[in-house]
Amino acid sequence: MRTRAGAYVAFSQLSLLSFVALCIALHPGLVLKWNEGGLSNYGIHVKTAVPYTLGFALCSFFAFATARTLTARSHLAKQMRLLLNVYGSLVLFSMLSTYGYTLNTPLKLLHVVSGIAIILFGTGASLWMFARLRSSRSDSVWLAIQVVGFVLALIDFFNVLHVLFLAQLLTGVGFGFLVVHAVRRSGGNFHAPR
Repeated sequence: MRTRAGAYVAFSQLSLLSFVALCIALHPGLVLKWNEGGLSNYGIHVKTAVPYTLGFALCSFFAFATARTLTARSHLAKQMRLLLNVYGSLVLFSMLSTYGYTLNTPLKLLHVVSGIAIILFGTGASLWMFARLRSSRSDSVWLAIQVVGFVLALIDFFNVLHVLFLAQLLTGVGFGFLVVHAVRRSGGNFHAPR
């Protein structure tokens, strides 16, 4: 079902995906290498800072817009609004923490914590959406992709392999499809699952 909430959530995820793809096209060597870094590398380079900022800012803006347009008639709808508001805040905080993380250790730690928070939140939210919001068979695929990304994030965190970008990409894509499906499938009107 097409609704304003469905359009906004799609714009949120498409904005992020499109501008990250543009960043990769402009400077693939930052993340497409054996010892890869994370998405935030694009936020600190002149060549890619503008598309990076646009992707994260528009993602956050449209997540907030989606939350505002959802009708909060049920407890489940209120939870979905909260999920979208927290997600929008985490994306915005992660973007803002990018610009200064190379200046000193406390700012770097703040940025790392924001990245960990997004991955943990995305994983928990994906599991919640899958369990509560009338999941389809395709959602099983997106949840599996999200969980594989989470496992890769753990592998990167413990310095087994440097696969941060791949982990971020998989967790983001998995979460993105699940949140779009959840909002669109509901038509913006959440009811208790059957």
